[in-house]
Order: sequence, then structure tokens, then C-alpha cells
Amino acid sequence: MSDNCQHCGKPVGPQSIDGLCPECLLKVGLGTLATGGARAFEPPSLEKLRERFLQFEILELLGRGGMGAVYKARQKRLDRLVALKLLPPEIGADPAFAQRFEREARALAKLNHPNIVTLYEFGESDGLYYFLMEYVDGASLRQLLQAGRVAPREALAIVPQICDALQYAHDHGIVHRDIKPENILLDRQGRVKVADFGLAKLVSQSGLGTPPMANAGGPPVPPEATHASLLMGTPQYMAPEQRERPSEVDHRADIYSLGVVFYQMLTGELPKGDFAPPSKKVVVDVRLDEVVLRALEYMPERRYQQVSDVKTMCETIVATPPPPKTAPPADNLQNRDFELDIGDCLRQGWALVRSDFWPALGVTTLVIWLLGALGLLGGPLAGGWCLYFLKRLRREPVRLETAFAGFGTTLLPLFLVLLIGGAATGLGLALFVLPGLYLAGITVLALTLVIDRQLDFWTALKLSGTTVSKQWSKFLGFTVILALINFAGVFACGLGFFLSAPITLAAMIYAYEGIFGSCASVANKNVPKKHAKIAHPCP
Repeated sequence: MSDNCQHCGKPVGPQSIDGLCPECLLKVGLGTLATGGARAFEPPSLEKLRERFLQFEILELLGRGGMGAVYKARQKRLDRLVALKLLPPEIGADPAFAQRFEREARALAKLNHPNIVTLYEFGESDGLYYFLMEYVDGASLRQLLQAGRVAPREALAIVPQICDALQYAHDHGIVHRDIKPENILLDRQGRVKVADFGLAKLVSQSGLGTPPMANAGGPPVPPEATHASLLMGTPQYMAPEQRERPSEVDHRADIYSLGVVFYQMLTGELPKGDFAPPSKKVVVDVRLDEVVLRALEYMPERRYQQVSDVKTMCETIVATPPPPKTAPPADNLQNRDFELDIGDCLRQGWALVRSDFWPALGVTTLVIWLLGALGLLGGPLAGGWCLYFLKRLRREPVRLETAFAGFGTTLLPLFLVLLIGGAATGLGLALFVLPGLYLAGITVLALTLVIDRQLDFWTALKLSGTTVSKQWSKFLGFTVILALINFAGVFACGLGFFLSAPITLAAMIYAYEGIFGSCASVANKNVPKKHAKIAHPCP
């Protein structure tokens, strides 16, 4: 193999794939790679396929990749929708491929599991090899991730089903070797279907290093016939040994790939380099860290040895409530350093409102009308409003009743905070304007401290004031910007305030979470000297 990339000429390492550097791999969009296979081929047109497969009504092209293309079709005689997967013609040029294809296809056809896409038929037509599979009416996990990060409770519902599918395949001697979001489908009932075992490697029941499976009772199949020497998979999801020693891959490579997918579902990111545990990036149960990090162990022997163990851990976390959170003492909260990022707070505030537009807008409208009627007596209502947005930000379960949670045990402290803070704010606005805006922001943070941290009203006011005074100039600018946004909303026929108010409150709550909340530990690693930048990816 050349020491330079075949596309751009840059030097490449010994682990390069298809002689391409990582940058060019992304540019050509291989998606699924095989060092011995072909790049993504040009799928045949619908017209050509209809001429070749008369028994099917070819409806549309669903997707394409380095190892084939998938079409949606209708099987005429049975009147059912199916998925027709075509393999690139170059693959069939290998004289030994026909025998290998039939052997592997027969094994895959025996995988009868509710979480595995069923293989109905396989064959060859004029040199074009194909699989006829179950059509899943739904979306891939990739499409869900592109729409936004998957909530932890959704991830904990998806992963056990993937585990069931993989454990069943592993028990039948089959390793998927290409677990990634594109190959995880969810139907309209939320059931998971693992697809595309076309890159799977057959292994014996006794494990790696034993002779490959016999061919229908005949002589042992030569090792090279199993594609064991090929580097198959998608680079971002490959286990280390799959890259470095592709001939030594066993079922634990699937566990690693599942760990990558799990991490991506929880954080919205891929685990690259010295990555942080999920709970350090987003608000999730800290017990998930152990599950994900163990699945992502570099050495296979340090991972879970069976994918069913991952399922057991997930089910235990769901069934067992997390240990009660102990709020840090007020002194610890007061000693926190932070760096206020105004632009990030505004962007995240808008993103939060946009993602839950109608609930946020409806709750805001209701609370504003009630606050207008109650005035300074609306402290519990204002605190509940803050809690509603805080729980939205943390992706915790939230209902309309959350906005009225302030009328519980924190009623009196919330009432006093708004009474004292509101009076000071009103005086500041009347005399100096800017100090009034500054005090308004402190009051909102104090209300949130009371209902979130269960502090008494005086401790909350004092803590809010002394903490934000560390960045008083930025905080003053922040509150001025929020006030201008709200003024603009008022000037927009008055009704615009019902849109600007949730955006500005969400921005303030995002700032609160960065200073006092559970996401405050998500400090920007590039910020020196103990400063935690408010730029965490909680929404």
C-alpha cells in the first residue's frame, strides 16, 4: 500500500483504509468501508431494476453506502412491502464469493428474532447479488439523532432491544461488525429492528481462533473465505481491534460499537480522544457512566463479556431510582467561579424555547396573566415558572403542574424573595433604571435557588447577589440585553412579550444552571484558573 493518500497525496499511516486519509474518507462519503471491497457504487435506476426484478414493484431508493443500496419494493404475489438490498457488482467478481454468499445468507436467514430485520430471500440476478428483507416502516436512529439528542429515558428503552438482537445473533455465532445509527431502525410503535447483517462475520460457538464453521457438513471452510482479513465497518464506530487486527474480531467488537452509539444518544457527540463521561457533559443518571465507559474499554477483556450484561445494567438503572441528590451547602455554591457567556445563554435560551415552543409559550402566557393579577404576591408562581424551564433544560419530566410547584413547601420563601427583591427592583428602576434591571436578574436567580436548592429566602438572595457580583459588568449587560428583548416584544403590539419572555427567562435559567446547577460541573476544559464557562450542552 502506498504511504500517501490515493486522493490528496497526503502521508497516511499504516492503518489507512483504502489508501485514503481520514479527511478524504469523509469527503468521498464512504460511510461503510471494506478494504477488499468497492466504494459506494452508483445504484441502478428504478426503471432498470423493474426490468430485472419483474416479481417486485420497485418503489423508491431508500439509501446507499459502501456495501450496497437499499430499495423499497412491493412483493407482488404476497402483496407486501419489502426492502431489496443490492450488493455492488464488483463484489460478485470474486470467484469464491458465490459460495461464501450463499453460506452466510443461509445463516443470516435463520436469525428469527423480533428485534432483527428478517431476511426473506437472497439470490443473484445477472451477476447482481441481493437480499430481500423485511421493510420497517419508521425511521433510523440516525434520523432521530439528526432531529436532536435522544432523551436518556428513550436511550434506556432503545439499548436493551439492541442488546436482545445482538445477544441472539452472538448465540448463533454471528457478529454484526457494523453497529451504527443507520443500522438501528425504529418502527412506528417504537420497536427496535437491527438491520444490515451483510457485513457480519461468522464465528464458531467456541469463540475466536477456532476453525470457521463447516459448510453444510462438508470440509472446514478456509479462513480467507470468511472475509475475516477484511477491515469492515464504519470508522467512527469500530472497536480498536477491528481497526488494528480485523482477523481477531469477536462479539465484543459489537459491544464497543454499541457503547459508541449509546454515548452518542446520551450526549449528541461521538466519544473521541480523552472524552468525558456522559454525566459530565449532560444531565443524566451518573450510573450510566459505568455502563457506557465499560462498553468503551480499549481492551476487549475489560469490556462486558456478553451484550446481555449491558441490558441487565440498563434495566437495573430504570427499575432502581437514583440515589437522592444532596444539594451542596450554600458556602460551596458561593465559592464557585464562572465566566458568563452572554451569547451562548441567548442561543441556548432560544433553542430551548424553539424545541418546546407551544408548551413553553402556553405556560408563559398563563403565568404572565396570573402574575399580572397577583403582583408581588406571585412569588410562588414565579418560582414555579423558573422551575418549569429548569426541568425543560435538564430534560426531566415536566407537566403544567410544575409551573405551580412553588405553592408547596417553598411557598413562604418564594413569596418573601419576590416581595423584597421585587420592591428593590422597582425602586432601582424608578431611580436609576440600570441597577433595577441588575436587581431583577438577581431576583430571578434567587427564586430559582429557593425552588431548586430549597434555600431560605435570605440565603438565596444573598448567594445570588454575591455570586453574580463576581461578573457584575457582564451580568449587568446580560440583564440589559434581556430587557431590550422584552421591550421589543412589548412594542410588537404587546403580544410579542409572550414570545420574548420565555426566551429571556430560558436564557437566565441557562445562566443559573451554569453557575449553580448540576451542569455547572460541565466546565469548558479550555477555560483556565478554575473558571467554568457557561457553555454546557444541556438542552
